[in-house]
Amino acid sequence: MLLDHAAVTEALGVAIPESVTSVSAVTHDSRDVVPGGAFVAIPGFLADGVDFVPQAMERGAALVIAERDVPGAPVAVVPDARRALARLAVEVTGRPSEKLTVYGITGTNGKTTSSYVLHAILSAAYGAEHTGLMTTAEIVVGAEREAAVRTTGEAPLVQGTLSRMVEAGVQHVVLETSSHGIHLDRVLGTRYAAALFTNLTRDHIDLHGTMEDYYLTKRKLFEWCKGPRLSNVDDGYGRRLAEEIPGTLTFGLAEGADYRIVNERVEGAGTTFELHTPSGALDLRTPLLGDYNVHNVAGASAIALEMGMDTDVLVRAVEAMGQVPGRFERVPAALERGLEVVVDYAHTDIGLEAVLDVAREVAGSRSANARVICVYGAAGDRDKAKRPLMGQVASRLADIGIITTDDAYSEDPQAIADEVATGADLSRTAIVLDRRKAIEHALAQAGPGDVVVVAGKGHERVQHLPDGDVEFHDATVVTEILVARG
Repeated sequence: MLLDHAAVTEALGVAIPESVTSVSAVTHDSRDVVPGGAFVAIPGFLADGVDFVPQAMERGAALVIAERDVPGAPVAVVPDARRALARLAVEVTGRPSEKLTVYGITGTNGKTTSSYVLHAILSAAYGAEHTGLMTTAEIVVGAEREAAVRTTGEAPLVQGTLSRMVEAGVQHVVLETSSHGIHLDRVLGTRYAAALFTNLTRDHIDLHGTMEDYYLTKRKLFEWCKGPRLSNVDDGYGRRLAEEIPGTLTFGLAEGADYRIVNERVEGAGTTFELHTPSGALDLRTPLLGDYNVHNVAGASAIALEMGMDTDVLVRAVEAMGQVPGRFERVPAALERGLEVVVDYAHTDIGLEAVLDVAREVAGSRSANARVICVYGAAGDRDKAKRPLMGQVASRLADIGIITTDDAYSEDPQAIADEVATGADLSRTAIVLDRRKAIEHALAQAGPGDVVVVAGKGHERVQHLPDGDVEFHDATVVTEILVARG
């Protein structure tokens, strides 16, 4: 959408050079600049966008937006480049969220699964061609699917994708909204019709500094949303959120929850429970396993019901939904060989504990002597305090632990593994830094009834290492190893 001089000035809230008559696009990446577009020079974590102004100008940038003057370029000086990027992205794409029903889902754990559950419900009700999804795992525009770069992309990607959805005839969109997305203004200006909070546990302290700042960042989604807001009352921060934001409804096991989980039980390869709603009780069956997934299904169901969903459609959709990529994802090649291998994104001690609790339950249902074998690690350049906690959890809930390399980034993988090992029972723990060899080691030890959990990477297809990125997808690697073994 072409914005004239006055529209750009209004969006930015500052004067722009008179020579700039219009802007046709906006980006923060100088490689993506198009003739007539705007380049926003963001002071990044590793580099300053101002350093890339010459490349942007060479590619035909009509306007440079920065937090300081750049000699020789048509510059609009703004107090906050990220906010400027978001505001201009919203305007240049035609304010797409105002033409859509956007459901925002936030929290530490469960965002992606809750997003997939809600997307499945909406697809059943309105047709897959009229629903969209933006998550950590992938972006879905009607029938088209593509891998996601991060949980919440930068503002031009978010608004550009929403605009694509409008053009494709999508009406309902589930937007997984991370604390990074909120804190870094990636979703600023998006109109949310409904919002869901799953829980809050220690994570991203490298960005937020404190749990209080982390919580306050998440709370902004509920402050922005004017429609139904659902919060997990079984989580301390969820209760606080419900108390602080007027009109917030609750879901969970607790007495008094507006949407209460009752009589949860594992049946076959799935879970059945009752959801007591303000309008009556529903019997729900989901193929997902674990108490935390019951909460994810309950939260997604509650927000759908609050938005007017037909109960019969909801019940059928919950039962028919498929696996969520990288979230307690059972590897088919293992099942075909009588094994149980699960891939999960769990990368915090709380997340790992939840997954291993379910793995123990599954193992117990298979055999009294079944063991849980866990391959896990911790990311580099991130919160170091959780590393020994990961070791503690794995040793407490798994019979055999294999510490390996997650995304090491710039850190030494051996040093990370050693820090994780300080919390582990070393008599039942091995360190195998090569991730493929660690998975091979786990599968070689697995016997009938055992459950192997490969944690940390989930759906991701790239491993970030000190020497550079390499392609790596846990479920694919598990399959390759099993096929090679025959």
